[in-house]
Amino acid sequence: MTALAAVFTSGAALADTRPSLCRPSETAIFSCAIGGKVASLCASTDIGPGQGSLTYRFGRKGAIELIHPEAPMPPDQAFSTAVVGDGGFAGDIVRFSRGETHYTLYSIIVRGQGERDGIRVSRAGRRIADLRCKDFALGADAWKLLYRAKLPKAEPASLD
Repeated sequence: MTALAAVFTSGAALADTRPSLCRPSETAIFSCAIGGKVASLCASTDIGPGQGSLTYRFGRKGAIELIHPEAPMPPDQAFSTAVVGDGGFAGDIVRFSRGETHYTLYSIIVRGQGERDGIRVSRAGRRIADLRCKDFALGADAWKLLYRAKLPKAEPASLD
């Protein structure tokens, strides 16, 4: 269990201090600083199978560089998810594509190294970027909202 998860399951209530590009009416599932920018995966409170919204935003407040999806659509048509791992790491991913470019948001625990959160970007099967979060990216009970949305399984179910 990560240190952050231990704090939330111990009953202590902490304010969410992660940087976020989510709207006040949304919950930040995944949100972190990457360089001088922020990456946020935001869910509406009514998210469920075929309903509500899930939106990825990247950039700075007032200067968003990427929004996915661009037009409203059910979360299960815009994103997929999986539990990944092997002998050296385990974690969760959320994946989406924009044309030929594939984005994988990840929160993994690497044996002997602790938690790593970030975004991998690939095109034509080649990794073109691995953007690491400066701190923890997951909110308290974050993945529960994704489970509630019943997103399709990411294929292939690997980090890349």
